[in-house]
Amino acid sequence: MLISKYESKFQPVKVFLTRFFDFESDILIFEQETQIPIPTISMGDIIEIFEDDYVVKERKFAFNEDAFFTIYRIELLGF
Repeated sequence: MLISKYESKFQPVKVFLTRFFDFESDILIFEQETQIPIPTISMGDIIEIFEDDYVVKERKFAFNEDAFFTIYRIELLGF
């Protein structure tokens, strides 16, 4: 059986950008750029950024030629 080498039609992703925006005001709270993907956060998850707790309200994905974006809209938790 002959197995041919797979050749991708697209370049590999070089940068993973993760952005966190305030759910109501759309103000950027935090941005992180990495060479490897960070674990995916799901809607409803609670995360801590700068000692404040937030709940994930929305998650979107986007990409361009060499970067993959994960965009979260989060809301400050009031305990």
